[in-house]
Amino acid sequence: MGNSVELETLRPPPRHSHQIRPRTPGSSSTMRHQDHDEPDPERVAFLQTTQHAAINDAQGSYRDSRLQNVFSITIAASVLILAMEIVCSIPIAPRMVIFEEIICRKYYDETLQSGTGLGDCKIEPVQSELSRINGWKETFDTIPGLALSIPYGTLANRIGRDKVLMLALIGCVLAEIWVAVVCLLSHTLPLRAVWLSGVFQLIGGGDATVISMCYTLIGDACAPEQRTTAFSQIHAATLLSELISIPLGSLLISVSPWIPVIGAPALMALATLVALLYIHNFASSHTNKHMLDSDDSSWSLPSASSKKTWYQLGSTTWKLASASGWITKDVMLMLVAFFLCQIGRRCSSVLLQYSSVTLDWEFATVRHPFFPTVKDYLPVASGLCSLITDSFAQASYLIALRAGVNMFVIVVLIPCISRYLISKRGFRQSQTDKYITVISGLWLLVGSIFIFLSGSPLVLILGQISFAFGLAFPVTARSFLTTMVDQRHLSLLYTSITAAEYGGVMIGGPLLAGAFQWGLNLGGFWVGMPFLVIAVLFAVCTISVSVADSTLEMGDVPSFE
Repeated sequence: MGNSVELETLRPPPRHSHQIRPRTPGSSSTMRHQDHDEPDPERVAFLQTTQHAAINDAQGSYRDSRLQNVFSITIAASVLILAMEIVCSIPIAPRMVIFEEIICRKYYDETLQSGTGLGDCKIEPVQSELSRINGWKETFDTIPGLALSIPYGTLANRIGRDKVLMLALIGCVLAEIWVAVVCLLSHTLPLRAVWLSGVFQLIGGGDATVISMCYTLIGDACAPEQRTTAFSQIHAATLLSELISIPLGSLLISVSPWIPVIGAPALMALATLVALLYIHNFASSHTNKHMLDSDDSSWSLPSASSKKTWYQLGSTTWKLASASGWITKDVMLMLVAFFLCQIGRRCSSVLLQYSSVTLDWEFATVRHPFFPTVKDYLPVASGLCSLITDSFAQASYLIALRAGVNMFVIVVLIPCISRYLISKRGFRQSQTDKYITVISGLWLLVGSIFIFLSGSPLVLILGQISFAFGLAFPVTARSFLTTMVDQRHLSLLYTSITAAEYGGVMIGGPLLAGAFQWGLNLGGFWVGMPFLVIAVLFAVCTISVSVADSTLEMGDVPSFE
């Protein structure tokens, strides 16, 4: 800090300007700075100390405020996603009950037959229509998020994340209201009108935008070393929502399935209002964040882009075309694996319908050529199942079971296996990710086969547990795929993964619905045809990952012997 230029900028004018020391011949410029009008050291030190103290105080206040904002935004985003997931998941099983009742009543009204109860609704025409409605509804609900993700992302850079998040939440609330209205007016409106719920998600881009904006808000607020923990909290909130919402929805069915279907939009609107008010207060505090960033680059945040939408889209297209060299054979194999895996993961609705059609959960009397009934092993199961009489409610606990096992695998099992392979067996991270992904694919394959062959709740539960052990497939597969491309192409890579997954979501609903209709026509244990299709898809996924290789030098694989 003793440089002469800094001293010149801070020194006061000379006290006696008329007393000019004569210049000595041969004196250097350094001597002039030392001997000519030398500033008062005490004053310079005081000015520097005061200035630095003010800057440090401001930076300290900014950092404290930032840490508070990071915590607050992370908690608010996690609570918002948790609330939205719970509100969206609670009506899943009750909605299936109402849809089935509406289709069943319409079928018997048109055929002039009289049913003797809910059991008559398990016939092929009713279940085929129910599967068709659910499958295509998932596809139509996905289209807005896929089509509008880039425009709304660009809009968020211009008007703010919280405002786009508000639009997306409003669209989700309106979509839920529309489904409830169609169910209430089923005598007037056809049930297939629920497919139009995706139209309302054009406002904001739907739940895909909600998730994206929450991640973006956290990414804006967090330092790089904090993001992993923050994103893990978001993922944990999603899993926790399944553990809470599915059993709650099943319990409400025993009272009335209309309670969650009608109450979900109201709860969603309330959660939206509270969370948005909370997020807006803290998100708005980042508008002045650049005032101190020039003094402390480690706390700098990305500024909003001022590019025009069409210019940005054109630039992205040009970059994608010019940088397509990163798409190698191994990358394509992994993208195919993501696409097929996402199709197989869209089986919750089919699982509920399949288990409610094929299994008698109260007495477990359905016989199967390969497996005995649950009464032979767990006599107490029939007593537990009798507490909840609706087949959809009983079957929905399979989804909660899957979420619980999946959380255990991600939080406990995978970190332990990864630590063991790296520290004890000398595996590199890319090798560890690959082997865990392959093992996950095998679990998904085994679980799908068990579910396909299940003739009793016991075998179905075993299949669902096996299936849940493999649901970490996309997590480790994403990490493995990251090692295949150069760092500068990661943005394009993640965009490609998202596109592949959304493609799987769009195709998965109609494909599994068609497979279920085919199985119903064949009858017998072929009713589980969707899970045979899923097993084939996961087999291809596993083979794709096992064949793919990272661009890093894999070397010799450590031996387990």
